[in-house]
Amino acid sequence: MAIDLWRTRPYSGTMTPLRQWVDRVFDDAFTREGMTGTGSAGFQSLPVNVWETPDGYQAALLAPGLDEDTINVTVHDDTLVIEGELKFNVPEGARPVWQEFGPAKFRRSLRLGTAVDPSRVEAVFRNGLLLVTMPKAEHAKPRQIQVQVGTPSATPNVTPRRSRQLSAVSGQQFDAGG
Repeated sequence: MAIDLWRTRPYSGTMTPLRQWVDRVFDDAFTREGMTGTGSAGFQSLPVNVWETPDGYQAALLAPGLDEDTINVTVHDDTLVIEGELKFNVPEGARPVWQEFGPAKFRRSLRLGTAVDPSRVEAVFRNGLLLVTMPKAEHAKPRQIQVQVGTPSATPNVTPRRSRQLSAVSGQQFDAGG
């Protein structure tokens, strides 16, 4: 049984050479070593969403096929690092005809902007989705400062003092205060 695989080209005429060049550039840029059936592991960047709440951050990494035993989540100050490996077994005796995914390692490093408390970070992997909850460090949370209302006797003396200053233009002294 023969399988014919082809790509359709919606653009034709004078744009065809340009379109072929752009396709080749993108194919070269996004083809990873190891994604061609050679057996060596390549690197991928998996999609991630991060949300900030007043109390912390929530991250969701889309990783279908991720081997949960290879997941490594690390937090240091305000940086989240997620590493892992996508494993894929080729059927015995088979050779790739068309391959767009395969075994690969990935690493995502995200700077959050605010320090998180590493002792309270939680990560859960479920149905190909890695969910990471990262509470902000207490010292990094904004604090409401209560303004004290003082009595008139507690008001500091802010009466301007008279001082003599030297004029930079004439070199003569003048009074600089009330």
